[in-house]
Amino acid sequence: MTIDKTEKHYCTNCNIYTKQHYCPLCKQGLSEVIEENEYYPAYEMKIKRRYFIQRLVLFIAIFSISTSLLINLLTDPDTLWFLYVLGPVLYGLLCINHTILSKAHTGSKVIFQVIVLSIMLFILDAASGSSKWSIHYVIPFLVTLATLFVTIIILRKPMKWSEYIGYMSTMVVLGFLPVILFLSSWSTVLWPSAVTALYALLTLIGMVLFSEKTMKNEIVRRFHF
Repeated sequence: MTIDKTEKHYCTNCNIYTKQHYCPLCKQGLSEVIEENEYYPAYEMKIKRRYFIQRLVLFIAIFSISTSLLINLLTDPDTLWFLYVLGPVLYGLLCINHTILSKAHTGSKVIFQVIVLSIMLFILDAASGSSKWSIHYVIPFLVTLATLFVTIIILRKPMKWSEYIGYMSTMVVLGFLPVILFLSSWSTVLWPSAVTALYALLTLIGMVLFSEKTMKNEIVRRFHF
């Protein structure tokens, strides 16, 4: 429930907030002192605590990256080892702000983790000499694991199938990305990309075969069958 801060009065009988001094439903007189309402202080304290943690984490991230960059440039400017710090710190910053502190949908958190973690691994891969282990093996299996995770959520909670159809469709599309990387010569190891694409294809077929008619039409519409 979204709370308007200008609405200071709360009715415990009807569970509503109002600007008026009495409840419009039960006509009960309401308190004029905001401190007497136990819901507002708790809510505002929670928001303030979350903002403080976000600012603190951001400051620690900036401090870590800038300090590492300075030391790197002063001691060994030919080797950019600060990238080993940059990737994990940025990942931790985004992970705390989005995955842990935000109230985003679980499906969006999974997709966010796949994208951000893939970028971080790619940066670490590049920093270690660009042997492309991230593109060859890790990212394809990361996409497969995330798709499996969303599938398990849907199987455990079939009633939330409609909520996850967009996220599942996105994961299926991401499942074909490693094959595209292979065809464009970014990746030279076929079997991890092929396994990921096959799993994405099987997931898509399963979505079409086992979903209800309404959801099936939605899947067909999204993938333009």
